[in-house]
Amino acid sequence: MTPGYICAVCVAVLFMLYFDGQIGVMMLAFLIVMPILSLIVTLWVRRSLTISLQLPDSTAKHKSTTLTLILEKKTVLPMPFLRLKLTADEHFFPIDANAKPLPAEPQPGQGFFSYLRYVKRYKEWRKLIHKLPTPETLYFRCSMGTEKRKKLTIPVSGQYCGMGRISVSELMLSDFLAMFRFRMPEIQPVSILILPEIPQLKVSNELFRTVSNEAATADDESDNTPVYSAVSTAGYEHRDYIPGDPLKRINWKLSSKRHRLQVRMDEPVALTKLSVVLDFLRSFDEMPMKEKLKQEERLLESALGLLKLCASQGFPSVLHYPDENSQWVRVSVDSPDQIDSEALTILRGGFRPISEFSCDLLPAAAAQENQAITLYFTSHMDTEKAARLEKLPASSLYVVIPKSDADSVHANLSLPKNASLWYTDKEHNLTPAHR
Repeated sequence: MTPGYICAVCVAVLFMLYFDGQIGVMMLAFLIVMPILSLIVTLWVRRSLTISLQLPDSTAKHKSTTLTLILEKKTVLPMPFLRLKLTADEHFFPIDANAKPLPAEPQPGQGFFSYLRYVKRYKEWRKLIHKLPTPETLYFRCSMGTEKRKKLTIPVSGQYCGMGRISVSELMLSDFLAMFRFRMPEIQPVSILILPEIPQLKVSNELFRTVSNEAATADDESDNTPVYSAVSTAGYEHRDYIPGDPLKRINWKLSSKRHRLQVRMDEPVALTKLSVVLDFLRSFDEMPMKEKLKQEERLLESALGLLKLCASQGFPSVLHYPDENSQWVRVSVDSPDQIDSEALTILRGGFRPISEFSCDLLPAAAAQENQAITLYFTSHMDTEKAARLEKLPASSLYVVIPKSDADSVHANLSLPKNASLWYTDKEHNLTPAHR
């Protein structure tokens, strides 16, 4: 009961006793009967009302999609007022563009009286942040007439690739007079796969040049049966020479005609299979989740871009990653089209904390394969993980991490003797950490 309603009942009683009894009784009956009717309708609708959320299975990054709120009831009685709060995780752009950032948390001062003032300001701040909307939350209010089904749409847009999630909380149904409120059953959150933008890396990429040159050299010195490039028709496609390219791939006759060095791109060359490991263990660093997602996205897109470049240049590779069930998956990548389709499966698992890992932190298949070159992509590198890399039997190990302002912490990191540390930046440039 609201204070205004109680005051109205008191006025009706006074009017009945001291002014006009008949009109006062009518007023009092109206004030009593109408809330009861409103309560009955609300409870009846609450029993028959079902609420659900719908999202598409996937969407492109930075592209708007539609979140659909579906209301269904089995009665023709009108639904009163429904109130709920939608919360989108950090994979999305703000869903409430009009909301302002929350005020900063007050900091304690020195001295006893300063501490008392801090306690007071902190309590006020705690109350305030529970009332104010944030860019990640959207308070939604709606009603429903005699129709039995209603669809409401809310535009959302993905900011970082991965499995985005939208949940509903504070789901309340109030009557027409706003005197009674009832909590509705919880709604299951909905998820959507936000697809990455796989970059088109060039053959001048420093890590690709280093790995491809080493792969060609390893095959020259190896007695194993080579794996040949899938690209055929030797000698018809060329590119300009880049310092570091093998001299044996230069077409000297064509170079003399064009007056610049030309390198054969489609010559079948014996190549060593590359072993690529995607480590989805989320960083332990205390940083905002959006910053973690930004670094994880940069790492994942760089890895997929490099795999696509290797496949397009005829370099076969083997990809290892943990799936959504925390089981290591091994995939042979021989064509660029495989990367686009495999990216969907990769993102369903994605990066996660160590508590969600139920498998070994290193794939057993990669530890058993005797590949000459292994590329290890991880969002975080520390001493414990560096020691674990000793189990990977590779003559050359390239460890790739996202470049950030805190890269100085890796200056004294002790990696295995066969390993080198590389960075990937926001332009997906893969460069060595120590020059």
